[in-house]
Parts: sequence; C-alpha cells; structure tokens
Amino acid sequence: MQLLIRALTALLPKSLLRRVAVLYVLTLTLLISAGLAAFITYKAQAAVEDAEQGAAAISALIMPTLTESAVIGDYDTIKRVLARCVEHPLFEKAAFIDIKGSRVEVVRQEPSEHQPPAWVTRQFNDLLPPINDFVRAGGRDYGITRLTMRSERVAAEVWSIVAVALLMGLVGLVLGATVVWWPLKSWLGELDRVSAMGDALAGTGPAMERVEADAVPLEFQRTFAVINKVAASLQAERAQAAVTLTAIAEGVATLNGEGAIVLANPVMGELLHRPSSSLLGLRLAEVLPALGFAGEPRETWRNRRIHLDGPPACTLEASLTLVSAEGDRAAGWVLVLRDISQQQQLEDQLRAELDARATAIRAMSDLLGPSTSVAVSAEHSVIERLSRQVADLVSRLQRQTDQLGAIFTLSPDGFISFDAERRVQFVSPSVPLLTGLDSRDILHQDEAGLERLLTQRQVNASTQKTVSLAQLHEDALILHMDRPMQRILALAMHAGGGREVSQVLHIRDVSQQFEVDRLKSEFLTTAAHELRTPMTSIYGFTELLTTRTLAPERQRELLGRIYRQSRAMMDILDELLDLARIEARSAQDFVFTVVALEDLARETAEDFQPPEGRTPVELLLQAPGVQLRVDAGKLRQALRNVVSNAYKYSPGGGAVGMRVSATGEGWARIEVRDEGIGMSADDLERVTERFFRADKSGKIPGTGLGMALVKEIVQLLGGRMHLSSELGQGTTVTLEFPVALRSGTAEHALP
Repeated sequence: MQLLIRALTALLPKSLLRRVAVLYVLTLTLLISAGLAAFITYKAQAAVEDAEQGAAAISALIMPTLTESAVIGDYDTIKRVLARCVEHPLFEKAAFIDIKGSRVEVVRQEPSEHQPPAWVTRQFNDLLPPINDFVRAGGRDYGITRLTMRSERVAAEVWSIVAVALLMGLVGLVLGATVVWWPLKSWLGELDRVSAMGDALAGTGPAMERVEADAVPLEFQRTFAVINKVAASLQAERAQAAVTLTAIAEGVATLNGEGAIVLANPVMGELLHRPSSSLLGLRLAEVLPALGFAGEPRETWRNRRIHLDGPPACTLEASLTLVSAEGDRAAGWVLVLRDISQQQQLEDQLRAELDARATAIRAMSDLLGPSTSVAVSAEHSVIERLSRQVADLVSRLQRQTDQLGAIFTLSPDGFISFDAERRVQFVSPSVPLLTGLDSRDILHQDEAGLERLLTQRQVNASTQKTVSLAQLHEDALILHMDRPMQRILALAMHAGGGREVSQVLHIRDVSQQFEVDRLKSEFLTTAAHELRTPMTSIYGFTELLTTRTLAPERQRELLGRIYRQSRAMMDILDELLDLARIEARSAQDFVFTVVALEDLARETAEDFQPPEGRTPVELLLQAPGVQLRVDAGKLRQALRNVVSNAYKYSPGGGAVGMRVSATGEGWARIEVRDEGIGMSADDLERVTERFFRADKSGKIPGTGLGMALVKEIVQLLGGRMHLSSELGQGTTVTLEFPVALRSGTAEHALP
C-alpha cells in the first residue's frame, strides 16, 4: 500500500499550484463522470421501457385483425397489417409464421436518419428483444407474430441526449478548472515572495521585504505572518551580529559547511587588503591558501601564523573554531585573524640581536683560545635564558591581552578609557550596542565631544541637560536613551591606574532594574486596590451590624455579603500565595511523575462542576497512549483555572470544549475553547498580567490572577501557552507540553 502511495505521489506535479489543480480536475471529473453515468443509465432504461410499452400497445391493436385473417387464411390482409405496423418508427420488421411453417415477413426499407455509434446500437439490441404473440382462436393455434423493434432509433435518441450531456460536462470541467486556477495562482503566487525572502536571508538576493498577503486565505496569512516574524528576527540578529563584528578589533569571518565565507567584518577586509563584501561566497582555501584549510570535519586550530606579502607585508595569527557538527559533516567554522606584525618584528629583532651576540661571542672565543671557552659558554647560557624569559614574557602578555579582549567582548557592560590628555583611547564592544554610537566616532574624542554624542542619544534630547562627565566622579548618572532603542543607562567614572589610562567610564544597562521596580510598585498598588474593595464592604457591613439593631432577615443578608466578600479576599490571598510560593521555590516543590494525558484531562473535566444550567465540558481525546512527565496536581490546577475562566467569560451560555491531541513533533496539546465575550488584541497581550480583567464592567467575578498562575505553572512544567480570541467570538487557550512517552496510534473521542 505504501509503495502504491509513493508511486501515485511521484506522478503528481512538483508545484503545489499544479497539484491542487490536478486534484481538483480529477475530483471534478469523477463527480461529473458519476453523474453522467447515472443520467445515461436512467435515460437508457426510460427509453427501453417506453419502447416496450409502445410495442406492446401496437401488438395488442393488430392482434384481432391478424387472428381473423389467420382463421380464414387471408395472408394478403396479414401482409398489409404487418406493412402498416412496420411503417411505425418503433419497428424494424414484422413477421407471421403459421403452424405449418409458412412465413409472411415485411422489412423496413428506408434507412435511419440518425446513426449512433455501432457499439451503442449493439447495447440496445440486447435490451430490446423481439415481441412474440401467439395467434389463437377457439382454443386452436394458427401461428405466431414476431415484431422486431428498431433498436438503432432508440439508441439514436438516447445518444443525442448523452452527447449533449457529455459536451456540457466537458464545458463545466473546463470552466471549473479555469475558475479555480486563477485564484489559486493569485494566492499561491506569494510563495515566490517567500523564496525571494529566503534568498535575501541567505545573502544571495535583493533586500528582504515583508510578505503582504491580505487577499490570500487565512491559513496562508497565518503562515506568512509567522514567516515575517522569523525573517524579522533573523534580520535583527544579523544586524546585531554585524554591529558586534564591526566593533571587534580583530578580523572575523564565518564559514559554511563547504568552507565558503558567508559573513566577514570590515577588519577582515582591512587585514586582507580588499573590501570585506568581496570575500562573501569565496572559499577560504582560495582567499588564504597559506592556511592549508581543507574543510575536513571537526577541523580546528589556534594561533597559526601566516605571512602575507602585501603590499603592505604583514604577519597574521589565525584561529579556526568549529561552530557545530551534525554527524560527519561540519556545520561551519569561525575564523579569527589578528595582526601581529609588530610582535613578529620585535621577536625577529630580538632573535637577530641574540644571534649577533652569540656570533660575536663565538668569534671572541676563537680569538682568545680555549681558555675563554668556559666564559663564552656561561655567556651563551645567559643569552639563552634571557631569550626564553623574553619569549615567556611575550607569551604571557599575549595571553593577558586575549583574556582582557574576551572579558570586554563578553561583558554586557560598556567601558571607555581615556589617555593622559583625557581623550578616548579604547572602546569596548558593548558600548556601540548600549549607546548606538559607532566606535570610530567615539575614539579620540575629548570629554566635551563624548558628552555631546551621549546627549544627542537621550529621549527628548533637545530638552535634556547636557551630560557632564566631570560630575560622574562623585555620583552616577542615569540616562534615558532613545537610540538605538529605548533603554536606561547608568554612567559612572572611575580613576585610572596610571598615566596611560587616566580614567575609565563604566556604562551599565539598568533598564531591567527600573522595569522591575515599576512592576513592583504597580503590583503593590493593584493588590492593595483589589484587597481594599472586599475589605471596604466587610468593614461597612460589620459597622452596620454593630451600630444598629436589624431584623433577623436583614442580618442574615448582611452576614452573607460579609461571607462572600471574605471568600473573595481569601481567593485573592490564596492565589497570591500560590504565585509567590511557585516563584520563590522555582518548581522545587513540584513532584514530577509520568502521567497519562488523556486520563488526567478526563478526570479534570469530570470533576469540574459547571455553573447551574450550563452543560458539562465537551471532551475530545485524540492522543491515546501519550504520557507526560509533569506534576499532576499543578497541571490539574492550571486546567481548572482555564476551564473556570471559559465558563465565567461566556455568561450568555455556549459550549465549553476541551480537546487533547498530539502535534506529531514530540509535543502534546490541550485546547480549551469557549463561545463567550472574547478579547481584543490589546487584552490578549495583557491577559497573563496579575489582576488584569478582560471584563471591564465588573459583573463577572474573579481575582484576575488565574491566568498569571496558569502561565507560571505551564512554564515551570516545561510547557508553553498560546491564546487566540476575537471579540464576541470566544477564546481558545492552548497548552503544549513535551511528550515523555507515546504508545499506540489510534484515535478515539468522547462526547
């Protein structure tokens, strides 16, 4: 069966447009063929029945005359009757055979006006046999009449109708295929934009543009929306990488699995004396044959020196790092080049000086004779030790330089150092990312120039005070930056350690700290407001009970309100404690076990008590054998919150359903849908915030903490949550978790 499916799939066109068109034409052809077959069968049966009924009627009309003529032996009359019978369009020939074997037969002479295909006539010959009637009188047989019907006439009538039906079916097929082809081609034409986007991301095409496809079906709109988001994310990452590589003082190039250069920073082009853009697409073995790069799997090396003749001539130190590997193939490499021409020149000068001194000592030894050999040997030993010490010192300095470079590269904070004249002499790679300023614009700036550059990057720069670096020695300065993105920076100035470094400006991103403080204040304000509402009711009703004498019915009513408000406040406190406990312990209190997903969903749905007058949860199970490694109690708590929200936010009624399925990608999915009031796009973005309520009227009870608690539980269980909703159309909450075990492939559903 699988071989047959593969064979049929191989026969399909490669293009999605042509596949859909072919399948549509085949389906339409089958439907039209089935309809035509049923219609032709019906018309053929109706024509045969009409012909048989007409022939039987005519036979009944001529039988009295034939019987009288046969009794008296009047064969001329019999022949005339048969001739008139043959004149009727239904009959081809008519015959009378008496009991002695004598035969009177009349055959139609003129040909038929319409000649159907011979195979159609043969079919009707079988369907229209001759009509035989016995001629009897007074209990005696005188012979038999045989009327042969004209089958080609009946076949011609049916064939003319069938031909028209076939023509109409063919025209309908062509028109249907044409009508379907045009919108499909229009909708699927946007897929070419996706290919162009892929070329742009790969660096082989023009600048990438968003795929706008408002006219295509909803499924393609969602697909293109995801593609646009992924492409935008890749572009942002590429831009960030480009900015980072530009700020690095070493030549960096990224190679693909075939050893071709796919990304190179400007410093790489400067070291190789050519534009960095011209390196893209070239193989490393062509650009730097001296490296001997063969592109072998897991090939890597460090501190390999090569000499370029130039001009100008230079010495480079190269390091190659494997990015990742899949099987026996390398996914790519990162090549780092560092210009060590000055270091090499110093080493060459030192080596030449040591060689010259050793040569001089050997010459002096030859002149002075054997007596000085011990002194010469001692001098040579001192020179060798000095050479080793110098080499060790150079090596240690190189390692320290590499370590400092790695620290500054990996540090999220930015550092700017000043020389003795208070001019910028060093800019760490993080500074351009934090401030949006190019390192080349910052280098060699004095304090006033740097203050001007930082001031221009502030939010509402025209109304802000000028940044003063002199004040940073006493107090840190907080800047609200507008470019390259809105963030908050803390600037502090520290004294340097010597003449070469007079001072160091430390730049730190404190946006997250300010955001945490803002959220903390907002949370405390909201929590106090939410708790104050029920507390105000409790205080007011209690004061009323203690200061006035009320009727027992009124007292019970007020006590009931106090109880309900106390219960609401307890619910808020319980959910706040749950959130605090979960965040503080970070799932340390969770008990992870392997549970059957369908059993857990069924138990949760059956245990949930819907509001009075509402139908139970409609459960659809499509993940047999799927097991998750989760805390069953916490997952039940999250599902109960989601189902409870579904009932609360559909006060007008409507079904609430829970669907359990497997995605086929190692994930299991739980979807809870309702037909309630729904949410706007702004509400969807804030639905998991604490104390947020989608209902602005306040008529629907709740704490506004349920979805925040669900989000925390799902994330700590290793899952993910997605919500989709439209105003007035309901909401669907989707929870997905990685599958721990799956056995069986059948699907089953419960109402």
